[in-house]
Amino acid sequence: MGFLSRLFERRATLRNPPSWLAAAFGASETTSGESVGPETALTLSSYFAAIRAISEDCAKLPLILYRRLEPRGKERQPGHPLYRLLHDQPNRDMSSMSFRETLTLHAIGWGNGVAEIIRGKSGRALALWPIDPARVRVERDEQERVVYKVSPANAKPEITLKSEDVFHLHGLGFDGLTGYSVAHLARESIGAALAAQRHGAALFGNDARPGGVLEIAEFMSPEARETLRESWDRHYRGSEKAHRTAVLEGGLTFKPISVPSKDAQWIESRQFSVSELCRWLRIPPHKIGHLIDATYSNIGEQRIEYVVDTLQPWLIRWEQEITRKLIPEGATGLFAEHLVDGLLRGETKARYEAYRTAILAGWMSRNEARALENMNPADGLDEFLIPLNTGPVNGEPTNDS
Repeated sequence: MGFLSRLFERRATLRNPPSWLAAAFGASETTSGESVGPETALTLSSYFAAIRAISEDCAKLPLILYRRLEPRGKERQPGHPLYRLLHDQPNRDMSSMSFRETLTLHAIGWGNGVAEIIRGKSGRALALWPIDPARVRVERDEQERVVYKVSPANAKPEITLKSEDVFHLHGLGFDGLTGYSVAHLARESIGAALAAQRHGAALFGNDARPGGVLEIAEFMSPEARETLRESWDRHYRGSEKAHRTAVLEGGLTFKPISVPSKDAQWIESRQFSVSELCRWLRIPPHKIGHLIDATYSNIGEQRIEYVVDTLQPWLIRWEQEITRKLIPEGATGLFAEHLVDGLLRGETKARYEAYRTAILAGWMSRNEARALENMNPADGLDEFLIPLNTGPVNGEPTNDS
């Protein structure tokens, strides 16, 4: 290798690993030169904020086990063993929120959120243990049954798990069995954003320009040039010293220079990368602190849009996989459902007006409205009112009607 080529050789580091090593850990090099994988993508603030918002917002919702009533209605089943597994603690080391946010993170970033179902002798699920998605392959065996091949971290022989013993959460995918990794599909967008982030860090860390350059007509010895360079860096290098007033002597002159257009557009490119990542993850920009296009009049509608369009698909995936893998076939009427009412509530005035309309229309009791506001029931407020005289449905009109 020649001398000039060695000057421009890209050295391998942990942040910029060689392509073969990056590929081994699920990362791939992008056109921008950044190696992007599910883990390295998390170092981008906008991507991390979006993944965190979806994962945490899905996991923080109460996950309740119900039984359908006849002819209609539903009833909570707190005494059922599966209720505690879903609502409180899926295994001895994790809470329900920790488990659900971890699996949702894996499903979005890696494409698949996988957990082994530990069953008792009766076949009932006793625990759910998450598995590193990078170590799992989904295949079909000789009988065309779906199986999961797990490679243990300790280099032991590969383990094969049956489909019924694996809780598998995934999003959009090609074959319906596995999901796409958003980090992989969006690697060029993420790589460009990481490159802009690196450029900004290098610009602020190495900038030694107080808005211009120094010129001198006389010849300077190498020692004098080095002394001047060291003195200049000592006074002006670094973000905390940038743009300080320079005091010149000995024939030095200061020549102002303009900021290159590529540096002036750096902020715009960073803002665009945030919007682009929001499109990849179908998340409103205001959820990750990008408020450029948000207004007071539309932020409430965007919040509801976020619940309906971003969170609800993942909540449904959770509920349907619970029905498929955790609820026994003979347990008719059991189903799991997330409580999303709290996220869909509007402002206080609009919410109270909605309660008033529902109560006076006769299809909601006053105690049901109190329950939605996280208030305990009060005596005498379980009766329904009728619109005509606002009296009890099965009783005499009240004195104040």
